[in-house]
Amino acid sequence: MVTSETRQLNDIATWMRQDRETDLPDILQGVFFMDGNPLADDCCTLEGGQWNANSRTLFLPVFAPFQWTFQVSEQGRQLLNFVNFAKVTYKFEFDPTFRYAIIIPIVFGLSIPTWLVEFSMIQMDNDMQGNTWKRKNSWLLGLSDTGEYTFRKIVDKNRQYTLIFYEVQPKISRELLVITKNE
Repeated sequence: MVTSETRQLNDIATWMRQDRETDLPDILQGVFFMDGNPLADDCCTLEGGQWNANSRTLFLPVFAPFQWTFQVSEQGRQLLNFVNFAKVTYKFEFDPTFRYAIIIPIVFGLSIPTWLVEFSMIQMDNDMQGNTWKRKNSWLLGLSDTGEYTFRKIVDKNRQYTLIFYEVQPKISRELLVITKNE
């Protein structure tokens, strides 16, 4: 059974965290805002995933507690329920420089083939801090690229708000829906 709650954006650095240590590279730690995402989800952290340093692969269960936020709306609730029902997981495969990753969606335990959907993210900042990434989506062998957005770090690995947080804060709802328990 899934339990969700409405939480406040202004203290997301406090409540959007995992209870366990992570060996995830620093560049991927923190909380990110999906700026321009057309779907009803807003923020996420990659810290709750299963990281394999040898293959530079991250399995990220979107349905895990305090992993992902959704808009406080009917669309947000529907997306949250689908994510939980289908056990949506993303498999990130990073290149050796951590400037590029392919993202493979896994739905109902099945990887979606890349000819159907191909997600990727490309680091945009030159400082190699992972503050800004371009999220690209390609559908049906590249016939459509709708749904692209910018993935921005709003909380750093030390749970401090970044300058980006203050720039994008007006774009993010003050209240966010988050899964708090999933059994």
